Amino acid sequence: MENNTNNLNQPADNANNILDTASSYFKNLNLNQVPDQLKQFGTTAANKVKGLSTTQKVIGGALLVLGAGYLSRRSRLNFRNVAHNLKQY
Repeated sequence: MENNTNNLNQPADNANNILDTASSYFKNLNLNQVPDQLKQFGTTAANKVKGLSTTQKVIGGALLVLGAGYLSRRSRLNFRNVAHNLKQY
C-alpha cells in the first residue's frame, strides 16, 4: 500500500524537480549582462506587437502554433526513420 502512495506522488515529485531546476537557472540570470542590442531588439519587437490589432495577434499566434506543431511532427518523423534504419543493422 505504501508503495502505491509513492507511485502516486511521483509525477508531483518530477514536476517539483523540474521547477527547482528551472528556478536555479533563473537565480543565476543577470539581466545587466544582456547586450544592449538584444535589449533594444526586444523592446522594438514588444512595441511592434503592441501595435497589432487583436485579430492580427490571434492569427499570428495560431500560425506560430501551427508552425511549431509542424516542425515538431517533422522532427519526430525524421527521428523515427533514423531509429528504424538503426534497427535494420
